[in-house]
Amino acid sequence: NCCTIDWFIEWPREALLSVAQTFFENVELGDESLKEPIAEMCVEIHTSVSSMAEVFYAELRRHYYTTPTSYLELINLYLSMLQTKRKQLVSSRDKIATGLKKLLETNDLVINMEAELTALEPELKKKSAETEELMNKLSVDQEKASEVRSVVAKEEAVAKKKASETEAIKDDAQKDLDQALPALQAANKALDSLDKSDIAEIRVFSKPPELVATVMESICILFNTRPDWASAKQLLGDTSLMKRMIEYDKDNIPEATLKKLKKYIENPKFLPEIVEKTSKACKSMCLWVRAMDLYAHVCKTVEPKRERLKVAETELSKVMAQLQEKQLALSEIEAKIAELQASYDKSVKEKEELTQNIAQTAARLKRAAKLTTGLADEQIRWHESVKKYEDEIGNIVGNVFVAAACVAYYGAFTSLYREKLIRNWVKRCKELKIPVSEDISLISVLADAYEIRKWNEDGLPRDTVSTENAVLVTRSRRWPLMIDPQEQANRWVRNMETRNGLKVIKLSDPNYLRTLENAIRIGTPVLLEEVGEQLDPSLEPVLLKQTFMQGGRLLIRLGDSDIDYDKNFRFYMTTKLSNPHYLPEVCIKVTVINFTVTKSGLEDQLLSDVVRLERPDLETQRNQLVVQINKAKNELRKIEDTILKLLFESTGNILDDEKLIRTLDASKVTSGQISKRLAEAEQTELQISKAREKYRTVATRGSVMYFVVATLAEVDPMYQYSLKYFNQLFNMCIESSEKSNDLEERLVILLKNTTSTVYTNVARGLFEQHKIVFSFMLCIDILRQANKISDDEWNFFLRGSSGMEKEYPEKPASPWLTTAVWKACCDMEEVPAFKGMCKDIVSTPVHCKLGRWEVQANPSDWDGYSDPNPPSPPPPPPPPTDGTATNKEEAPAINISGHWDKRLTSFQKLIMVKTFMEEKVVFAAIDFVSEQLGPQFVESPPVKLSTLYDDMSNITPLVFVLSTGSDPMSSFLRFAKEMNYSERIHSISLGQGQGPIAEKMIANASKNGDWVFLQNCHLAASWMLRMENVIKGFSAPDAHIHEDFRLFLSSMPDKCFPVSVLQNSVKVTNEPPKGLRTNVRRALADFQTVFFEGHILGVTWCKLVFGLCFFHAVIQERKKFGPLGWNIKYEFNDSDRECALDNLKIFLEEGELPWDAMTFITGEITYGGRVTDSWDQRCLRTILKRFFAPHTLEEDYKYSNSGIYYSPESDSLQMYKDYVEGLPYSDEPEIFGMHPNANIAFQTQETYALLFTILDVQPRMASSGGGKTSDEIVYELAESILNKIPEKLDLDRAKPELFEADEKGQINSLSTVLSQEVDRFNNLLRVIKNSLRQIQKAIKGLVVMSEQLEKVYTSFINNQVPSMWANAAYPSMKPLSSWVKDLVFRIDFIDRWIENGQPFSFWLSGFFFPQGFLTGTLQNHARKYNLPIDELSFHFSVLPKYLSQEELYNAAHGSEQEMEALQEGVEVHEDGVMVHGLFMEAMRWDNEAMVITDSLPGEMNPPIPMMHMEPRRNYTPDPTNYLCPLYKTGARAGVLSTTGHSTNFVVPVQLPSSESQGYWIVKGAALFCQLSE
Repeated sequence: NCCTIDWFIEWPREALLSVAQTFFENVELGDESLKEPIAEMCVEIHTSVSSMAEVFYAELRRHYYTTPTSYLELINLYLSMLQTKRKQLVSSRDKIATGLKKLLETNDLVINMEAELTALEPELKKKSAETEELMNKLSVDQEKASEVRSVVAKEEAVAKKKASETEAIKDDAQKDLDQALPALQAANKALDSLDKSDIAEIRVFSKPPELVATVMESICILFNTRPDWASAKQLLGDTSLMKRMIEYDKDNIPEATLKKLKKYIENPKFLPEIVEKTSKACKSMCLWVRAMDLYAHVCKTVEPKRERLKVAETELSKVMAQLQEKQLALSEIEAKIAELQASYDKSVKEKEELTQNIAQTAARLKRAAKLTTGLADEQIRWHESVKKYEDEIGNIVGNVFVAAACVAYYGAFTSLYREKLIRNWVKRCKELKIPVSEDISLISVLADAYEIRKWNEDGLPRDTVSTENAVLVTRSRRWPLMIDPQEQANRWVRNMETRNGLKVIKLSDPNYLRTLENAIRIGTPVLLEEVGEQLDPSLEPVLLKQTFMQGGRLLIRLGDSDIDYDKNFRFYMTTKLSNPHYLPEVCIKVTVINFTVTKSGLEDQLLSDVVRLERPDLETQRNQLVVQINKAKNELRKIEDTILKLLFESTGNILDDEKLIRTLDASKVTSGQISKRLAEAEQTELQISKAREKYRTVATRGSVMYFVVATLAEVDPMYQYSLKYFNQLFNMCIESSEKSNDLEERLVILLKNTTSTVYTNVARGLFEQHKIVFSFMLCIDILRQANKISDDEWNFFLRGSSGMEKEYPEKPASPWLTTAVWKACCDMEEVPAFKGMCKDIVSTPVHCKLGRWEVQANPSDWDGYSDPNPPSPPPPPPPPTDGTATNKEEAPAINISGHWDKRLTSFQKLIMVKTFMEEKVVFAAIDFVSEQLGPQFVESPPVKLSTLYDDMSNITPLVFVLSTGSDPMSSFLRFAKEMNYSERIHSISLGQGQGPIAEKMIANASKNGDWVFLQNCHLAASWMLRMENVIKGFSAPDAHIHEDFRLFLSSMPDKCFPVSVLQNSVKVTNEPPKGLRTNVRRALADFQTVFFEGHILGVTWCKLVFGLCFFHAVIQERKKFGPLGWNIKYEFNDSDRECALDNLKIFLEEGELPWDAMTFITGEITYGGRVTDSWDQRCLRTILKRFFAPHTLEEDYKYSNSGIYYSPESDSLQMYKDYVEGLPYSDEPEIFGMHPNANIAFQTQETYALLFTILDVQPRMASSGGGKTSDEIVYELAESILNKIPEKLDLDRAKPELFEADEKGQINSLSTVLSQEVDRFNNLLRVIKNSLRQIQKAIKGLVVMSEQLEKVYTSFINNQVPSMWANAAYPSMKPLSSWVKDLVFRIDFIDRWIENGQPFSFWLSGFFFPQGFLTGTLQNHARKYNLPIDELSFHFSVLPKYLSQEELYNAAHGSEQEMEALQEGVEVHEDGVMVHGLFMEAMRWDNEAMVITDSLPGEMNPPIPMMHMEPRRNYTPDPTNYLCPLYKTGARAGVLSTTGHSTNFVVPVQLPSSESQGYWIVKGAALFCQLSE
């Protein structure tokens, strides 16, 4: 009420279809009409995988989930793969098509080139003559031109010299001028800077300063006026003065003027810097005057040079004119020569082109020959390849779709389910007209041979499933999580990625995230090992590839930081769990891939091992050949790729590419050599394979054995064996077995030794009860592998006939033929080998013999047989010679005439045993295994600690697998003493807080070489992970473990015990002794001679001690008889015996025998203290009297009637030990005081234990060649049950008098009981009806198959009552078919009571709560006679009439006469009730003597006649009567109620007997309301 539940149900088909249609709306599939079928197919695939996942769980108990995320992944994966694959196929096709096109073009070119070559040769001759003529003419003209060129060259030299001289004169003049020009330019620049105001400034002087006057006078001289101030002022008044000064004719200053000027120039004060101090304007004028003077003086020097220059230039121009004329003439001559040369060159070029064309054409023809010859084979192959690619492109839509579905969905499935899925998908694609290849497979679409060969070289097994898995690993969009219990994927990934810098991490590593972070940054692969069922949340960004772009960098957020994401990063995960349960949130983040080893894959690996050890030369040669062949094929592929690439990339005429042709030619030569080598290698490999195949039988046996060993883990969590261990064992056996040069003999030796070695090493780690399970399963699987046992036979043996009630043919009227035998015969005809059984059972003796057991289905001598001597069968086929099993089995003959003993195989005879002598199945199975494999396979292998020690090492621990009452400590201490290690062992019993102490102990001992024994590991579940890491640390490269260090562990079977430790350790079971002889012998072995022989009472003491030991052994061994022995199994142990002996010693110290005290302490406290059931307590006291009472001390007293068991009249311990050694190995029921039939109960129980154990590890339904599917069987069974039971029981239909009150206003108590029973039955009917309807809907796919419905489904298949029904029902141990029949009878019984009133006899078994019915009966009597109910008890009278509920049911549904006939002779009593339908165990009713008596042989549960139960006040039963407990079911045990009785207990019944109470008590005699059949 604090939250709202939001139920997320599966997407309906419409939603799935809508999503797919939206995705494909804008996708180019090549054909618009395909979009709708593809969308429909997406839905089909998703739903089919969901359905297959349910079947997968139902049959193999493996979980797998699909979610909408998986669906979206499928669509996205398909779209990306379609684009990639189309591009790849088109590219490959185009490359080959281009190569093919170039080849075809070359063939056309060759014809044209040959014609062209013929036409070119005459033209070449003509062109050669023309070129020769031109060459001669060119020579003459070139001589003339040379003469003219010589004259011109001389004149050019003269002209050059003249020009040089002229240039020198010009340079000299210019050099002088360059001195004056800067000063002139500076003066002009200074004048430019003057303006009118500057001139006016000078003019204003009436009497100018000296320097101003001097400057103005020098200017007047230059302008040729009087040098005085008046003239100066006049000049200054001229507005154009500046212009006149700038334009002054400096080249023609008169000499006189210069002389006048000289005195001013030489005046030391006439310097611009001095004048500037007086007037800035005068400074510029001073500069100008000095520049004019300097220029004039320079011009005087330069003028003569200028004159010389002018003359020189005139002469030069004349010389150049003459030269030009001659040069012109020369150029005309050279132009003609050039023209002639061009004609010649053209002619030569044309000639060369012709020659080149002829050579090129010849060369092309030669290359064309090479090309067409060299690639002739390829032309055919390429033509086929193009066609193949065209087909693939045509089917690409469907092929890629199926492949994408495989990658997205089927990784978690095993091969059988994968094949079914693909088959269904391809079939559905064809129905929807989606183009798809007939032989489509994941490998053909997404892998290529080259890549697969590389994977195989890296250690990937060569079987199809492993190759498919590798494709899934490399092609999936999500990171792979590989289920890898045998670590094959782990090895392959390591080998494949080591060269890329693989990092290996575990979630338990402290720095695994740092390692992962670094790998993501630099792009190296990472392998995460030993993943559990949950993934660390910190891995989520990596698993979901949550990358993003930032600043042009690809990043991923890991933890708290953003790190660079290298696209080369790859992530692999493996788990050692064999059947992990990954929830949907894990399934959607990863691609789950089932890498569990397959039988064929393991067979190939073992074959390699066998051949490597037997014929190392063959295996070495084969391995080298495989490498050579792979290398050769890879080289051929590279060569072809090179050829196609060159052809594809070539431009222009292919025949001109000499490099290409040369490469092609060389490649073809290489290719030819490689092909030849390859053919030879493949031929050799065939021969080697043929030789290797001879050893296949041994590998097949090994593979079969491993899978049997692997299934043991499902029997008990401690039975863990790794493939690595199995391989070592298998190989060691091959190496150490006897050698023989005769191959056939050697194979027989190998088969025998490997099977025996595996059995011995595995069986020592199994409990006794599971050793026969293991050897039987081993034997069966070997024979099934050899096709000597069919699936039909195996299923029938395990499960019997179908759980659905069938209509049987009418039973023949043979007096000895019971209904059970007839039905068994009809059921057996389901198996082909037993066809005709129904006919033969009444026409001829049917019997067969298996080992010690003869099965007699019918009497051997009956007068009614029509064919007492059947014809002999045909001779059996010759025995097999392949050594796969000893020659004891024959394949069933087609002609099945002849006696059953001759026509049946051993296993078929075992089916006969199970059908007609069910209690002997275990013994017959032992004989069957002994006959097929050998007697050593049914014997417990001897186990010595010294042998186990040899198998241990300083890193391999020894695990003692314990059972209740066992303790290996004493034998361990004895062994340590033998090894002189008593002082160097450290032992601790684990429990809360002991883990760190144990770890410290191991750390110290591993350094100094001591031994450590950790006891009771199951009590320290929380420390087991730490212990696992400590033991793993022993194998670390940097670990330093002392070579003498040894670790011993002991544990009860517990799932918390680390699997890796179990897989890599030596295991041995430790069980308490079985059998009286062993038990008593062990007790005597613990006695000191002084204790046994040195007592004051002498022989009496010895007899008392021996009697107690025997009593202890008997009560322990009674457990094997199940409920017949004890209602509840009590774990009596050695400490109980020791305590009883200690008490005995105390009581007898004085030499007197206080029997009352001794028996009370022993029976009620020492042993009785363990006993919780009052009937068991009674039994314990009775047994104690047989072994520990005054009469046991009498001289000739025997413990049993056989006289074998007694206490010797001796006080010697050795005498007692010798006596015990002579006791029988197997214990007959008589020593326990039980009937021989008790063995049948015990043996039947053993049979069921064997069958149920095997059934638990089988797939839910082994595949069969025909018949109905599991779904059909369950659906029909549900329908059948629904039709048999009513909706409810209606009290409204009850007879009115049932619920009428009497004169006291009280309703009949039995009517109240009836209404309570109706309520209970209606509740049960509601549960049954609802579950049946739901399971029918689930099978149709209308509702989800919930876990509860799944359990109902499984129960139906195994003919068991679903727990959902059992919880709502009355106690019952019946199988489903009998339970339903019983339910129909019960409902009918209650319904007739409602309709017709109280029956004349009550079916006590038909009540939910029979105690309530009995209380109601007492209450009615108490009310009737006004008596206190607590003073009432029942008096029982057995009538001489038998009545079964089935008879009543049939009579009620028949005529009134039938019912009257049943009631005839039954006296109606005024008080009490009549009851019927009870059964007896360990006794029967003697109708003549009207007492109980011993059972008939083989009659387990005879019915007891009708009884009258009459309430009586303070009734005291006859002490000679046997007080017999009545139980609801044969289990006897139930929950202990407040009354001190079990809830299974109903009431004690007094039965008249001619024997004592104790006689029946020790037999376990009891009454049951119902049987287990």
